[in-house]
Amino acid sequence: MFRFSKAIKVLTLAFAVAGAALLAPDALADKIVLKDGTVLEGKIVREGDKFVFFRVKVGTVESDQFLRMEDIKSIERDDATPKTDEALKAAAEAKAAANKDEAKSEHGHTGATRVAILNFGAPSEWQGKYGDMVGVQVSADAFRRAIPLLEKDKVDVVVVRVKSGGGYGLEVPKFNEIFDKEYKTRFRLVAWIESGISAAAMSPWVIEEMYFYPQGNIGACTGWSGNLVAVKGIQLEMSLHEMEIASALGKKNPAIMRSMQIMEPLSVDVDEHGVVTWRQDEDGQYLLNKRGNIFTMKADQAIQFGFGKGIASTKEELAKAMGLREVEWAGQAATDLINKSIADNDAVEKHNKIVLQKYQLAIGLAQQLPDKERRGIELAKAKRLLAELRKMVRLNPNFEFHLGIPAEWFTAQDELIRKLAALP
Repeated sequence: MFRFSKAIKVLTLAFAVAGAALLAPDALADKIVLKDGTVLEGKIVREGDKFVFFRVKVGTVESDQFLRMEDIKSIERDDATPKTDEALKAAAEAKAAANKDEAKSEHGHTGATRVAILNFGAPSEWQGKYGDMVGVQVSADAFRRAIPLLEKDKVDVVVVRVKSGGGYGLEVPKFNEIFDKEYKTRFRLVAWIESGISAAAMSPWVIEEMYFYPQGNIGACTGWSGNLVAVKGIQLEMSLHEMEIASALGKKNPAIMRSMQIMEPLSVDVDEHGVVTWRQDEDGQYLLNKRGNIFTMKADQAIQFGFGKGIASTKEELAKAMGLREVEWAGQAATDLINKSIADNDAVEKHNKIVLQKYQLAIGLAQQLPDKERRGIELAKAKRLLAELRKMVRLNPNFEFHLGIPAEWFTAQDELIRKLAALP
């Protein structure tokens, strides 16, 4: 299940208006004056009837701020032409092409192509031994730590094998950035989809070259917060915007992901030359998703309409589909690191659940004991377990949702322990 609550907290921090100190260089010359008098200089990257995404720069760091039209007094544009998603897409495509050319020049050689396979989640052959949640078992940090090992082994192609039922939105932008800025600039980067649902579909979305298992599927990216409540309003707009940028970086029509995120229709036209046109309606030649449904793309659809590059059930078939004549399977140290990270994170997750259960048992017993001394023993145990839970959440904030223990829960438990300790 893909939950957005924590991700939205982080995005809100990134998008927050900090006042007149957030001024961009002269190159970013659009100006927005807010009703509270704050003046922002930067660039309008996307806008709708009720909102504007405004890019500002602080030092060397750029961030997109979400502004409501109701909070804006005036807008002065350096360029009278509105900044559209098409402009973003063109810029992203140019960047991706440059990255690919650079990677080819760095890694090109006349010998066998060295290919590494990294597991994004636990593949079916592991037979359910480990979990596959993004942000729990599947860690962006592990993929970052794998890069030096891949470079040391002179890997040319990295295959990200996706098998995950979803996870947490906090990890999605991390993976988007790592794959786009760190992997695509160093290697030929390929996704091999066994099943990518929700966050597991969104995380590798910037990867341009996608192959599928025969029964592969990708999609179903509805975001949830709280008690399984679908995100909406500003939270949804931010998520849609984030994935529009990811679509541009991955050279994918944004209508595809939009139909996976919200209940928008999706259809396709194919002309006599085989040119595919994606449509956000039900009127194309081929209807893929009716209005009111969330789209999940199957392998045969991906190949039929040019979204996927090929079908492969083995790594040898994948190499052939990729057009590789001579292959040397490499990067074992990086593969081992990723696999160990999945196994270790799975063990931590299971341990966390046990710690939570032990805490609940200790605090429950303390509430029932009339004897102050015996109650104190259980409260001391509960305090130790609560501290361990706090540490685990600090190390991986996704556990707040996974274990159902948000920050306010800790505050409530502190107060409960204090009251129980004060009893006669």
